[in-house]
Amino acid sequence: MPKGMKGWLLVLLLSLAVSVVQAKPTYENAESKRIIEAMVDAHGGLERWRAVDSIRFDNVMHNNYHGKNEFAWWVAHEVIDQKTRKAWQQWPMDQASIGFDGEQVWSQNWQRANPPPMMVHFFYYFVNLPWITQDDGVILSAPSAFRWPGVDKDLHEITMRFEKGRDVGKSDNDYFVLYIDPESYRLVGYQYATGYRPFLTLVGLPEERKVFGPLWRTITRYQEVDGLLFPAAFHTSPEADERIVGNHVILNIDISKPFEAEKATMPAGAQAYAGPLTTH
Repeated sequence: MPKGMKGWLLVLLLSLAVSVVQAKPTYENAESKRIIEAMVDAHGGLERWRAVDSIRFDNVMHNNYHGKNEFAWWVAHEVIDQKTRKAWQQWPMDQASIGFDGEQVWSQNWQRANPPPMMVHFFYYFVNLPWITQDDGVILSAPSAFRWPGVDKDLHEITMRFEKGRDVGKSDNDYFVLYIDPESYRLVGYQYATGYRPFLTLVGLPEERKVFGPLWRTITRYQEVDGLLFPAAFHTSPEADERIVGNHVILNIDISKPFEAEKATMPAGAQAYAGPLTTH
């Protein structure tokens, strides 16, 4: 290969590498960009969050739809690698576990109805939503004003959709509607809808229905960990001012430990998930 050609190829490869590192969301307008970036900064900033090796937490949920049934309680210890989004989870009440090794989802003794691929990153998004706005392929709408019931001021409302780069258990039809305080720029709450087809089939939605939801989330407590402000308690309602159907606390958030890749590897006797990991 001619010497000049080698140099050109090197420059091209370096520019491609830089473009991957600098992958950013798409904003509908400059005001949307200003508000979202202010929200990210209000939660500790993107650089600090991306520098974390892994994020782990204990996820406790009480699902009011189950009444007094023991399955009303969902308790999981979740660990996610920040760079690859490999994951492993332990469910102590069920004596079950879930893992994602980067290619395959697996489970042991899984007793819940939700498909394991759906659960791999389900609460990771909720706990890290302010920063996930910066993922490649995220599309953020122009802002509008919304008066959340019980809040004495208008909030910024921005819809968050996805173009590509879908995580396990997600779909291109998923979306969030973010509600941001115009003074503190903290995330106050959000709507979310999931379009993962195996779950839609599970709950009996016909093919023409593209999402389940949206449901509404109100964030009631934050936890600061090494300069990052994580949503740490929230509740779910069918509408912003409706009855509560789910209560959630996120405990023991830890960003100090390296990711244990061996725990995400499928153990002997585990069940591999054979269905689609994402739906487009």
